[in-house]
Amino acid sequence: MSTEPAAVISAGQLLRQAREQRQLSVQQVAVQLNLKPSQVEQLEQDQLDGSMLETFARGYVRAYGRLLKLPEAELMAAFSRQTGCVASSAKPMRTFSNREAKQATENRFMWLTYAIIGLLLLLLFIWWWQTARPVSDSAPVPVETVAIPEIAAAEVAPVATPEQLHELLDQLMPSAQPVAAEPLAEAQLLPDQLEMRFSANCWVDVVDAEGNRVAYGTKQAGYVMQLTGKAPFVVTLGNPGVVQISYNQQPFDMSALPAGRVAKFSIPESE
Repeated sequence: MSTEPAAVISAGQLLRQAREQRQLSVQQVAVQLNLKPSQVEQLEQDQLDGSMLETFARGYVRAYGRLLKLPEAELMAAFSRQTGCVASSAKPMRTFSNREAKQATENRFMWLTYAIIGLLLLLLFIWWWQTARPVSDSAPVPVETVAIPEIAAAEVAPVATPEQLHELLDQLMPSAQPVAAEPLAEAQLLPDQLEMRFSANCWVDVVDAEGNRVAYGTKQAGYVMQLTGKAPFVVTLGNPGVVQISYNQQPFDMSALPAGRVAKFSIPESE
């Protein structure tokens, strides 16, 4: 009795059977895989035309199997038997764009290294040039010589001897007379000074001999007022009993003035 070999199931058949068991439509799978429904049907029918490359088809089959939770090794083995290629499961693909990006990065790093080395060499050369230059290379600063004219002997006055100086002083001394200080035509008079000390609040008005009002207003208790001007001063006080007055550093007698009443008087008093 002979046994027939079991039929080999393709990757597309495995995908279709698993989809039907899960009761999923082609449209639902296409939405999940972000594919067209026609592409999903091509995967299930094991049709690889020119519009779908084998590399992309392999990735779609793997993603389709993960969606349906199929054993990836069995599914990819069936796909490899169908296409006649051995699957490389764990090795990532290296595209030409990745190689170009890596090469560009390496080129930039190489040029940056060259630039740093060139800068270091330039700095080393500048340091060597500054330290190795001898000091004698500096050109000496020219010094201008100024010619001093010779003075003829006839132009220099003869120096007098000590005896001649004494004779000249003796001749001048008799005629010299001390200059007397001229008396002042008019003595410079200092301005008159008036000082007022207030033991309580008091209204005051002071006018000097030239008509200048040197003080005016109410003064507080404890206030000391210094006034200068030309005497006589005409003083008006609201309460003379609370004021002490000194004229040219001499106390002025206030006893004759009425206390508690307004008083108007002159300092110094007219004779």
